[in-house]
Amino acid sequence: MKTALCTIAFQDRSFEDVLNLAVRAGFDGVEPWGKPDHMPGSYNAAENRRMARAIRERGLDVSQYGSYINPVSPGFEREMAEGLDTASDLGTDKIRVWAGSCGSSEATDEDWQKVISGFRRFADCAGDRGVSLVLEMHLGYLCDTVRGSLRLVEGVDRPNFLLNFQPMYTDSASRVIEVARQVASRVATVHAQNYTTPGRNARSLISAGYVDYRAVVRELAAAGFDGYLEVEFVKEDDPEAALMADAAFLRGLCERTG
Repeated sequence: MKTALCTIAFQDRSFEDVLNLAVRAGFDGVEPWGKPDHMPGSYNAAENRRMARAIRERGLDVSQYGSYINPVSPGFEREMAEGLDTASDLGTDKIRVWAGSCGSSEATDEDWQKVISGFRRFADCAGDRGVSLVLEMHLGYLCDTVRGSLRLVEGVDRPNFLLNFQPMYTDSASRVIEVARQVASRVATVHAQNYTTPGRNARSLISAGYVDYRAVVRELAAAGFDGYLEVEFVKEDDPEAALMADAAFLRGLCERTG
């Protein structure tokens, strides 16, 4: 396993400043946030390659491209093509993707079919270029539950369509572990977030919240997970100190699971 910083964690800072923070904190890689000012607002190969050079000059890798590509987008066909080109420009074999525009309990059969068929086409195109799609498990989307996430993975039915695990703050501590166990074999990347108490979207240090990440990582490792553990957001009161603490904690988890 390795560690990475999602540059969205410091979206108010320049991309280069965030890269320097990642180096100071000892991360192995970064996930570039797929919006301005960390990525171009429209496809720009020269700018993408400049960013890739800036990343690698600092000894970092690109864990995945943090895109917002979604089959329900009116520009989905263009976004697919540009997303694959961007991943190539950045030198990564993973693209983070999103599913639908409503929660799983609100979705119609038509909603499910549109997303599944869109991702199936995207996964086939991506597979031809050696790229995997990594679906972010997130409240408010079709992948907001285990059932919804697995429905999408099983519906798309492609080996390069995987999951980006992150705990839902609406789940209990035991439920988070159970979710990790159920999806572990499909997980490519982890957004390691933690919270003070279940049901409250109040961030804590990853080591200090109610989610037991030692147990989460054990479940994932038992299923063969060997991807990136990523810091996506940090505790707001002292962001840089929180980042250093979170990076050290995740690095320790990687070392213990070896």
